[in-house]
Amino acid sequence: MQSDLAIEREAIIWQESTTGLCSICLRPVEARIEQLGNDIFLKSTCPTHGEQTALLSRDADEYHRIRQYTPERVGGCCCGPEGCDTKPPVCVLLLEITQACNLRCPTCYADAKGHDFMSVDEAKGRLEKFFVFQPALDLLMISGGEPTIHPNFPEILEMCLKYPIGRILINTNGLRIAQNDTALNAIAAHRERVEIYLSFGSFRPEVHERLYGRDLVNDKTLAIERAGRAGVFVTLVPTVERGVNEDEIGELYRFALKHKNINGITFQPVMTAGRYENDHVPEDRLTMTDVLRLLQEQTSGQLVTTDFVGLPCSHPDCCSLTYGFLNKERTKLTPLPRHLDVARYMDLFSDRISFAGIVGGAIRRVWSDTIHFRGGQAIKDLSILFARSGMREALPWLRDPMLFGERVFRIVVKPFMDAHTYDHKRIDQCCTMILNEDGEAISFCEYNILHRSKPKFKSSIPLAIAGRS
Repeated sequence: MQSDLAIEREAIIWQESTTGLCSICLRPVEARIEQLGNDIFLKSTCPTHGEQTALLSRDADEYHRIRQYTPERVGGCCCGPEGCDTKPPVCVLLLEITQACNLRCPTCYADAKGHDFMSVDEAKGRLEKFFVFQPALDLLMISGGEPTIHPNFPEILEMCLKYPIGRILINTNGLRIAQNDTALNAIAAHRERVEIYLSFGSFRPEVHERLYGRDLVNDKTLAIERAGRAGVFVTLVPTVERGVNEDEIGELYRFALKHKNINGITFQPVMTAGRYENDHVPEDRLTMTDVLRLLQEQTSGQLVTTDFVGLPCSHPDCCSLTYGFLNKERTKLTPLPRHLDVARYMDLFSDRISFAGIVGGAIRRVWSDTIHFRGGQAIKDLSILFARSGMREALPWLRDPMLFGERVFRIVVKPFMDAHTYDHKRIDQCCTMILNEDGEAISFCEYNILHRSKPKFKSSIPLAIAGRS
């Protein structure tokens, strides 16, 4: 009779070696990504804490399909038009300006607590150090804690706008946007470059209790409405969790379409880094391919899994997304991949991605983590793609940046890593970074898992002064 181990080895259909972490002691360990039947798992063994398993996908076919858009690159090369010889450039950079927050969400990746507010000088110093090594940045995310409660939030925002940054997102729970004009006015004054990245994961009070600590449905809805009246665009960011709010994925999508100032939705399956105070089963988590399948089921096929493409400038397990244009009533989305074969313009068999001609260059820029919907280059690129795809009825309103923002919609599924799903290859190919206290840009997932316990600010505003704001 064969041993259980022998049977398991025979059942492995596909595997890939990597380096993971022990989820208990956080030591680096050898790990394997394995396909068993239709499931994809990350498996590792710690010499102290034994074998550990985390689910990555329940749909092996979709998992491999998405991977075709982001082939492995030598040395972690990026997807730029000429490639690169070192690690990828930073596409998305987080600047966390406070550890203070007006909530204590049980699912906070930052485990935000305390009363520290980064000084304006330190914020400037960190950016100065960053731009020594990289001349420009596509997207800066001002985050926390809750950045809008920083007493110098408007000043920090003005300072950031002086740098060569394409777009700035404010990562917020929306309470200050709903209740106070100061932060909203500061954002609205620069709405051509600044948008809101709003956590909003459910319409049920009990789910809000689990995700945010209290029912915030009305507050978050009011924040969206006030932003809309101020001409500020919003990306809706639902944290989604198995057995909690996975049945609301389609409803959240339809809710986003009803608001003209919501130009995208980013689903983030829950992970255990930071403050996660609920039960979690790594072998039965909600995965990226789960969200794609649920979108298809809960939209009655208006969206299908093959509408989504892997993010070319990152690791294949990091993100999938689609773009589409909306009809005038914002009730129907036509995904671009149905009319344009994105893979056709990528060299999928070389050691890095290269792009074919004008259309390929437009795909490279648009199919990224950082598109600014109303930016001039984005409008030109999408004009090219819409024209090539035959969707010429979209072209007239591409000349109107505000209308463009209302008629183009993006859906993203972005599973961040925790210690259970840590894959060092994803760190090597990461282009979403956070500025640490030394002004160094390091992988956002690596920082969340390994570095958040360290001191955050070298200089901060005294609580007595901050409390007077």
